[in-house]
Amino acid sequence: MAVLVNLPTLQKFQAKRTHGLKRHWKLRCKYWENMQKIDANIILRYLMNDNPQLSPKAKEIIEHNIVEVPVEVLCEVVYVLKGHYKINRQDISSKLIQFFELTQCTLTNRDAILEGLDYFGKYKLDFVDCLLAGYAKIEKDEIYTFDDNLENLIKHIK
Repeated sequence: MAVLVNLPTLQKFQAKRTHGLKRHWKLRCKYWENMQKIDANIILRYLMNDNPQLSPKAKEIIEHNIVEVPVEVLCEVVYVLKGHYKINRQDISSKLIQFFELTQCTLTNRDAILEGLDYFGKYKLDFVDCLLAGYAKIEKDEIYTFDDNLENLIKHIK
């Protein structure tokens, strides 16, 4: 079974993060259409640190750029970590939350997505269902579903 790399090296970037986020929001407002995005493979190589050629490149990209992670990419990361690497839900949840807290990688609807990641670690629902629950809780979105488990979670968290 694969193990996610520990993320303590990111903690040195925590102090830089506040300044980086202020800078990021100024840049994002001005250059929204030019925001750089990263693919799931960049995040996977960074988290797994399993490729001597690509992992350092992924580290360089993530630690020295402000990049956006589309929700579709995050879904692929979760799917690969759970399916291919056989990493448990709690570890995926905690490492990805830590990843987004300690890097300058951005998410649209950040709070809702982080809430969804938290639910993914706590409940036995698909990741996309957990995201929907996060949107229901944080964004106050109404979610229509035939999934009883998702409906019960949404009732529980409101």
